[in-house]
Amino acid sequence: MEWNVLFLIMLGCTLVLLLSGYWIGAGLTTVGIIGLIISGYARNFIVLGNLAWNTSNSYTLTSIPLFVLMGEIILHSGMSRNFYLGVTKVAKRLPGGMLIANIISCAIFSAISGSSVATAAAIGSAAIPEQKRLHYRPRYIAGSLAVGGTLGILIPPSIALIIYGNLTSTSIVTLFKVAMVPGLILAFLYILLNIGIAIIKKQDFADVDISTLADMSWKDAFLGLLPMVVLIGGVLGGIYSGFTTPTEAASVGVVLALILAKIFGEVKWENMKKSLISATKTTAMLVYIMLGAQAISYVWTATGTTSQLVSWMVGLGFSKWGFFVIVCIIYLILGCFVESNSMQYLTLPVLFPVICEYGFDPIWFGVILVILLELGQITPPMGINLFVIQGIDKETPLVEIIKGVLPYIAVMALMIVILCIFPELCFIGA
Repeated sequence: MEWNVLFLIMLGCTLVLLLSGYWIGAGLTTVGIIGLIISGYARNFIVLGNLAWNTSNSYTLTSIPLFVLMGEIILHSGMSRNFYLGVTKVAKRLPGGMLIANIISCAIFSAISGSSVATAAAIGSAAIPEQKRLHYRPRYIAGSLAVGGTLGILIPPSIALIIYGNLTSTSIVTLFKVAMVPGLILAFLYILLNIGIAIIKKQDFADVDISTLADMSWKDAFLGLLPMVVLIGGVLGGIYSGFTTPTEAASVGVVLALILAKIFGEVKWENMKKSLISATKTTAMLVYIMLGAQAISYVWTATGTTSQLVSWMVGLGFSKWGFFVIVCIIYLILGCFVESNSMQYLTLPVLFPVICEYGFDPIWFGVILVILLELGQITPPMGINLFVIQGIDKETPLVEIIKGVLPYIAVMALMIVILCIFPELCFIGA
């Protein structure tokens, strides 16, 4: 079978299954099996077992369930709420103080969880009740939390960066080091946007001036912030100093999270049970997606489809930046329908060799890619963070949440332009 026919059949099957609501992991695995059959490689079904073993036996990927578990412990022990209230103590006197607290809290929690969904869920569950009590407009609350959550896959430690590094053989430690500055710049731009919205929309923003409200003492605020500072210092300090690998740092983080939860939170069997179950579900979902995507990748590699497709794309004769624009459009379209980690497994085996052929730096592109994945987390109809926030705030219609994230999409686009003009921002700390 010709490589282009095989590619179109498998691509068509993938789109049909994903758009039909078929579970992503099962859909990708099904397409991989279909590819093995129609390509004549059905005799190699044993390769699926080898892929499963190689995935589960990866030292690098072991860090993913550990980082997920660390975030879940923080969430279910109650420390995330105390942390959020501590941040509001600091941010409340600024215009749009509570929304700025959302962004700051998400940025800091990102350095613990590594997950967009976990960040949005943890901060959202603490922020939404408080802000509704103060009569903040639901649109602004939901928008800031959904977008703030996306920082979880950019600010290290990031599960998305771990997957990118694993797929492209790029140093994960280097990715962690260089992603910090763009992540903080993006968070700062979100803060500036909220200040601007608060000033312009003053009468339509909230019914209460929170700067006049009584709140927690500075001592309680300090105790709320302290566990996160210790945890971030233990995890990222170990990685940046070279003392620990990302996987070792994740193990240290889990132990630290348990100790801090015992001191500053609630360590009950019920809470730990919830943390373990949630972390297991998330990890199982990611592994299933990995297996399905790797099955597809195997078929394309074994049949020469990948190399032929790369040659075809290079032969189209696009300029370097023309091709970059096309890549951005591809990810923006996919982001409307496909979860972020799935996008990496589906696209990088094909696109990454072309990216390198055009002379783009793999480290720089990794940061750009994660920002594009962030956009996918908040773009309808499948932006997962939109549904996470709606799951917490069931009274706010999805259309209002979408309206709330629209200004932030423009900020993300601006950030991509900034990194294209000033690529050196992606190499600070490398």
